[in-house]
Amino acid sequence: MIEETATVLETRGQQALLQTQRKNACQSCSVKSGCGTSTLSKVVGQRSSNIIVENTLNLHVGDQVIVAIDEDALVQGSLLIYLLPLLFMLTAGILAELIFAKELVTILAAFLGLLISGLVVRYILSNSRLKQSIQPHLIRRIS
Repeated sequence: MIEETATVLETRGQQALLQTQRKNACQSCSVKSGCGTSTLSKVVGQRSSNIIVENTLNLHVGDQVIVAIDEDALVQGSLLIYLLPLLFMLTAGILAELIFAKELVTILAAFLGLLISGLVVRYILSNSRLKQSIQPHLIRRIS
């Protein structure tokens, strides 16, 4: 499980709006004082993300909670969302290049493969339990 601390901003019936602070790897690095990436992250600043989860812990505004996402589901979802479209696009582009050997046709086929993969990903997510498993869920209340 990948866990993160969040603050309850709002409750809406059976749902709660949470805010998490994005962390970067520089916070735990021993050479952060002499690194350009660390300096850049200070300039960009901290960012937050808002997520909506099922309010299974009867939360109230201001509560601190731990939310989690299953690591396996996150990897599967990432592969589905990032790798599948790339494979569709490359396959369509390569096939078009082998069959037609024209640059414009290859570009259009690759773009069409990317669009089709978007529809396939959408269909897979709407008809599988992966969509439910990649949703963050509450673990416990901290305060």
